[in-house]
Amino acid sequence: MRGVTRYAAALVLLLYLAILTSSGYAQTPTPEFEYLNGHVVRGAFLAQYRSVADPLRLYGYPITGEFQMLTEHGWGTVQYFQRARFDLVLEPNGVERVKVANLGSLLYAGPGPLAPVPTDPLACRRFENGKSVCYAFRQFYDANDGLTNFGLPISDLEIAERRYVQYFERARFEWWPENPPGERVVLTDLGKRHFDLIVRDPELTRPELPPSAIIAQLIPHAQAFVTQALIPSGDQQTLYVIVRDQYNRPIANASVSVTLIGPEGLRLTYRAAETNADGITQLTFFAGRFEPQTVITLKINVQALGQETETQTWYRIWY
Repeated sequence: MRGVTRYAAALVLLLYLAILTSSGYAQTPTPEFEYLNGHVVRGAFLAQYRSVADPLRLYGYPITGEFQMLTEHGWGTVQYFQRARFDLVLEPNGVERVKVANLGSLLYAGPGPLAPVPTDPLACRRFENGKSVCYAFRQFYDANDGLTNFGLPISDLEIAERRYVQYFERARFEWWPENPPGERVVLTDLGKRHFDLIVRDPELTRPELPPSAIIAQLIPHAQAFVTQALIPSGDQQTLYVIVRDQYNRPIANASVSVTLIGPEGLRLTYRAAETNADGITQLTFFAGRFEPQTVITLKINVQALGQETETQTWYRIWY
């Protein structure tokens, strides 16, 4: 499949006030924010993200924007990252503050097989709950303000998923001996695991429009594929076309036309239905009666948001 050809032209969005109203930030100054991995991190969540020396290593990228859900603190605003979940909690004194969720405790299923590693008291640190952190895990824990960022250890050194692991209140450490020195302790993506297990709403992971985009150019992108790349002569073929903007959001009501290009200058044009709410349309058509090994090219023209883009795909007559 060839790349999308872009014909960029300006498109003025709805007034930014409407965007702010829908996101719950109407009539307030635009706060400081970072736009990471297609998601906005702002306000108290951004302050928490920046409070550690290496946020990408400890928390990872955001995988959702802010949304409301029921947590162990009650109903409130949260945001998921690859390795964490930030909760905005209202304290008894009326002040809101961010707590990093205890995802390690929430996801720990109980003791597993112990790792066959001897305990050296000189290389270990023992905690008041009776658990110890040893060797490289201890070095990583101490180097990253472990009690604050990871909490207490809640498991021994165990074997899980063919690796040595240890659970903490807010993290799980993994040992990757194949990595270069300094990168052999890896944090499990507990944020993504918890989101996929408990929330399971793909709509929340879709990229957001940056708050600074008062006026934006929305550029349609198109992808196309057929259900049968190799197809018998005289069969029915089905084509799928997916239309999204540069933020990977679906574009509905896009107009799609398809031109079939065959041997001896054959050109047939079809009109597909407009894209649905997921930015998808499909077209079933007669694949044609051609000699085996004939390659048929499909050129797709898409008109959306006052702009035009093209893509193409192909199929081969097999027999």
